[in-house]
Amino acid sequence: MAQLQPDQQQPPPATIPNPRFTLELEFVSSLANPYYLSHLAVNYPTLLGISKSHDESDVNDENSDPEAEAFAAYLAYLYSYWKTPEYAQFLTHPGASLRALRLLQEENFRRDIIRPQVIEGLAGLGINGADELGEQKGEQNKEDQENQASGENTDGKQ
Repeated sequence: MAQLQPDQQQPPPATIPNPRFTLELEFVSSLANPYYLSHLAVNYPTLLGISKSHDESDVNDENSDPEAEAFAAYLAYLYSYWKTPEYAQFLTHPGASLRALRLLQEENFRRDIIRPQVIEGLAGLGINGADELGEQKGEQNKEDQENQASGENTDGKQ
């Protein structure tokens, strides 16, 4: 079906009767659940770029899995339009779903998601906790920048 290829470039119309929209909505919504992310990592590690041998510290382009690259591109495609208000309004838990999609853009996160500590950390944040954590980090970064701007000589503090 050659028709599917061009469709992948454009998001589906944001209407519930559209089967592709409904399928992608269900998938993106399910990403809000850290245990679903764990399920993906455990059952489909190659999609997330998780190698069987954890000894490799860097990823060689020669060893990269085409399926993992395609899945990463699909996640980027989903994030590009689900973060817009037109689509985000349909998400039950937009904060958690979009946070998971954003994190899945990072290769390190896709590789580390198989670790139970990462999943428990995400589960511990809860749906609203991620937003609070992001605000705390943002406030801390702003405070650090203000301290650096106001204190011209910070060498004495080290």
